[in-house]
Order: sequence, then structure tokens, then C-alpha cells
Amino acid sequence: MKPFRLLIIVIIVVVVLGAGVFFGIPFFIRSDLSHRWINRSVDRSLRTEGTFGPISTRGTTLYSPSYTGKGKPKTHLASIQAQDLSAEFNWAALFSGVLDFDQVSVKKLSLIVGTPAPNAPSERASSHGPGFKLPSFIHARVQANQIEINDANVQWSHQDKPGMVTGTKVLAIPTGDKTWDLSAKGGTLDTGNWPAFQIDHAAATYRSPTITVTEAKLVLPAGGSLAANGVVRLDGRRDYKLHGDLAGIPLNEFPSNKWHLQGIASGSFDFIGSLDDANSGQISGTLHVDQAKFDWSFLLGKVRSLVKQLGLNDWQLDGVDMQVVRHGSHFEFSNLMLKYQDLLRVEGSGTIDANQINANFVIGLSSSILNWLPGVQEKVFKDDRDGFYWAPMQVTGPIDNPKEDLSKRISDAISEKMSNQFKNQAKSLLNDLLGQ
Repeated sequence: MKPFRLLIIVIIVVVVLGAGVFFGIPFFIRSDLSHRWINRSVDRSLRTEGTFGPISTRGTTLYSPSYTGKGKPKTHLASIQAQDLSAEFNWAALFSGVLDFDQVSVKKLSLIVGTPAPNAPSERASSHGPGFKLPSFIHARVQANQIEINDANVQWSHQDKPGMVTGTKVLAIPTGDKTWDLSAKGGTLDTGNWPAFQIDHAAATYRSPTITVTEAKLVLPAGGSLAANGVVRLDGRRDYKLHGDLAGIPLNEFPSNKWHLQGIASGSFDFIGSLDDANSGQISGTLHVDQAKFDWSFLLGKVRSLVKQLGLNDWQLDGVDMQVVRHGSHFEFSNLMLKYQDLLRVEGSGTIDANQINANFVIGLSSSILNWLPGVQEKVFKDDRDGFYWAPMQVTGPIDNPKEDLSKRISDAISEKMSNQFKNQAKSLLNDLLGQ
């Protein structure tokens, strides 16, 4: 009978312990002690200082309406706000000191990248509140096998206008020690200097402290796309090095187009810089423009009637190609080649600093165009090569109202030719009248 009674006792003990675990752990999770324990463990894992809202349970699922805080100094995270959090919780893992979450869901996440504000002394003194304090040797390890964010928003400083990602869906899956596979879909990317792109999709890998973007496709509602890949480091100056390929981007979508250039742009660019310093960024690459139109009167203002007569502003150019570099407020272009059928060529290079342009071009016109401009070929477009007659042109001054030195030479040549023709005609008429 003793073995039987021992078996009964063992069964009763197991049942009691099981009931204690079943009913006690949820009670513990809802307690203030558990709240602070989870809070401290998550803070340590995320390297943040934050606070969860009230934590509740429903079966094996934990809920909290919010998590609000900021990053520690080396994280460069000014603030973090999460709303409507839920997760499937592995209760058994508690016994091994692990907060093991499955299917973590966040309805909305808002991050501001920057330097966190220091805590006030009163905040540090009361950050854990009154009551029982957790022993310092308790360091629960947090792990999650999937995090899904329905509405992710990230903001960072960028010159006068902040850059931001808004309304994107993010899925994060751990693949190793401090390594995550990240994917994003939907939402908007707005950097201020470029048009606001919609995020078609993006994929990246995070391995502290580096995010490697393996693939990202951004699109414009008006048409066109940008495909990007590269690396962003989140330590030190948080340097980035990205590569992008443009396809079918309408130039009128850019916030600033002071050259009055219209068309569809494509090209390949490299971006390097630091997230901490907007002026450190450099963009370099090649640009090609199809279906291009240019307001020639913007440059050749002194011969507007000539521009109108030749119909230059109505010409849809065969193409525009150039190499470009931008570093802060400094912009330069080189190897410019502009073509229109067999009538016009433009080549050149130049710089723009503080909205001041300094550029040198050579303009090539066909003989059929120059035949409409008496005296111009002989006086101005004197260099004959590649089937065109060429003349140099320098453009300087404010980009909104530049000065050029070609239109005056054209008008002076026409005036001189017309004047000489009039003199010759008058002299011939006089000779006829005098019978000479």
C-alpha cells in the first residue's frame, strides 16, 4: 500500500504544482513586480529607457497598450513610442530566465532618430517607483521569433526639413545572435530634397551595428522608380553608403528645378555620408534625360525673339547626358551632352555654389540654322567640326537670373551684317543714280 500511497501523493503534488503554475504565473505576469521585471528586461535588450503601459493576459497572449521611452546615448534614438502591443508568451521559458515571445505584434511604432535628452535628476530617483525592488542579479534574456509592425514611422533631421519614413509595414525575423532579417512594404519615404517616394518593398539584414539593404524599390505615383542597396552603420557617426538606379523619373516631380528642364530621368548614383550630418552627404553618378525640353530663353534672354522664331522651346530633345556630383550645397556637372536631331549640340561643364552658377559650354549649330542668322557663322560660330559650327558660351551669376555672353555676340553680328548690307545696298543705289 505504501507505494500506492506514494504514487497518489506524487500525483497530488504534480496537480497542485501544475495548478499553481497555471493560475500563479498569469497572476505574477499581471503584478507590479512582473511589470517592472519585463520592463527592465526589454529595456536592457533594446538598449532603451522606457515604460510599458498596464500588462494584461488572455490565455497565453500578453497585451500592453503602449511602450514609451528613448534610447540610451550610444543608440542615437531620441524617442520611441509603440501602441497596442501583443505577443504569444512561452510560459515555461520563465523557469530558465528567458522572456520568450512568439508572434509579437505592434499596431503603430514611431521612432525619432537623434540624441536622447538627458534624464532629469527626479526622473532617475523615481524611475522604478516605490515598493519592492528587483535584485540586481536577475537579468532575464528577451527573445522573439517574429515581430510584425503594422504602421512603422521613422524621423531624422535633414537640413531644414526632416527626413521621414511613414506608414510602412515591417516584419523582423531573428536569424542568429544579434542578427535579423527585415522586410518592409508600403508607406512613404520623404527626404526633403527628392520627391516623396512610395515604398514598394524593401529587404535588409541587421547585424549590430550595421543594416545591409539588399534590395529596395521606391516608386512615384506619377511614374518612375528608384532601386537601392547598400549599408548603413548605426555606431559612431552612423555612416551610410548606398547605390541607387533611377528609371523613368519625371523631372517636374523634383521640388526644385531652377533650370526649367523637363523630361524623364534615368541614371545610376552612389550616396555616401553620415546620418548625423546632413551636409556631409555626397551624391555622384550619371544622369540621362529622355523627352527633354529646356527653356532656352532662360539662358538666351537677350535674343528671346530669336528663340521664339527658331522654335527652340518647342523642341523635344533627343537626349541629355551628364555626370553629376553634389556635396552639401556644392553641385557640379561634367561631360554634358545635349542633342537635337542634326540641328543642335551642347557640350559643357560647370559648378553651382550657394545658388551661383559658373559654367562653360560650347554650342553647335547646323548650317541650316545659321542660314537664318546673317553674319553669325562668320563672326561667332566659326569652329567647324563634326558637321556643326561651334561657339563658346559662359554662364555666371545667380541661378535664378544667370548672365551669358553668347546672345550679345549673336545680336551684334546680326546688327553688323544688316548694317553692312544696308550700306552696300545704299552705295550701289547711289552709284546707279550717278551713273557710275
